Amino acid sequence: MTYCYCCVKSFCTTVSWSNANYIWTKFDQETVMLINAISASSFFYLAFVLLVKGRSTNRLANRWLATFVIFVGFLQLDDALIISRTYFQYPHFYNVFDPFIFGIAPAFYWATFHFVQPSRRFYGQSLWHFIPCYLILLLSIPAFLDSKAEKLALLKVLEERGQVLGPVEIVVFALIFVQCVVYIVLSYRQILWHQQNLKRVSSSQEDTDLRWFIYFLNGVAILLLFWVIEIGFYTNFLDGKMSWIYWLGTFYLGFYAIQQKEIYPFDPQELAEIAAIIQEKPVINSTPSVIDEAQKEQLLHLMESEKPYLDPELSLPKLAQLMHCSTHELSHLINQGFDRNFYQFINTYRIEESKRLLSDPKLGHLTILAIGFEAGFNSKTTFNTTFKQLVGMSPVEFRGRKPMA
Repeated sequence: MTYCYCCVKSFCTTVSWSNANYIWTKFDQETVMLINAISASSFFYLAFVLLVKGRSTNRLANRWLATFVIFVGFLQLDDALIISRTYFQYPHFYNVFDPFIFGIAPAFYWATFHFVQPSRRFYGQSLWHFIPCYLILLLSIPAFLDSKAEKLALLKVLEERGQVLGPVEIVVFALIFVQCVVYIVLSYRQILWHQQNLKRVSSSQEDTDLRWFIYFLNGVAILLLFWVIEIGFYTNFLDGKMSWIYWLGTFYLGFYAIQQKEIYPFDPQELAEIAAIIQEKPVINSTPSVIDEAQKEQLLHLMESEKPYLDPELSLPKLAQLMHCSTHELSHLINQGFDRNFYQFINTYRIEESKRLLSDPKLGHLTILAIGFEAGFNSKTTFNTTFKQLVGMSPVEFRGRKPMA
């Protein structure tokens, strides 16, 4: 067991020792150590911000995201302690951060999972994803009990080995890389699934489609790429810049993390109905369900008389309240009665309204963006894209066309 621990630990630190040796010939050691320490501090501060943000917005998702950020911060702190040779002064702190390396990817995935799920409950099965962390912790127990002299001897051996990776270290490295890739792919799939489902309950996606999280995920993928270069294909062109890249990465990730809004800002009953709607699978080539024609006429009358589509924040639960029916009933009515999802149904009305406004000579002084806002859109991009899809031309082309004789 001690041998297994040494193999895992030597993998986790072999590159750090070799990078430190190389950096000391090119870079000021204290500068690199300082940047690593600042980077770790930045990750910890970002985790604090996420925990505070999670008190009011996307509670479970932000807690998992903070866990991910803390784990990354531990690795940066570990690098700072190695480069500064602090472990030679306090060898008993050596290897305390090892178990967290296998927890980074699962923590990020579960943050993604809770962003896209209307349910706000904790899933116990998420802890099973951290089994590798538990195993590393178990393997590390003998090392925790080593004497100071034994740990110092191990540190000297690792320092002398430098960048050389043994077979076991290569296997562990490959496992970590595969784990990260798998969880990144799963996270991408969750977000794409969410963006499709969002059209079933929301008329606007700009603030809730998790595009900012895609940017966050892209940042994580880029950091993983740099990590692979650093460990597996280390070349001199990086020349100590990895510490700066990780530090700047905290700003990139942090900027988008604090931009988030509540994905599903509804009460528990509405969330339960939305969760049921999202879990429903479309039925293909089936006999159409019976539609209440009176309810369908009521919806058409409501859309024409009260024009709820002019509200840019209109959602399926909001429209259901105006209809005095359940969210699930309204979703069924729109899907079966109009053969559209909620997003398509509402934006069709908005496009018709924008066409009316664009055709009115008295409103010629309004910009295209102002017309879009008046029609209920809250994004120029969405307005232009939706208009061209439904009308076949852009709003500018529509306004500039010559009237038929």
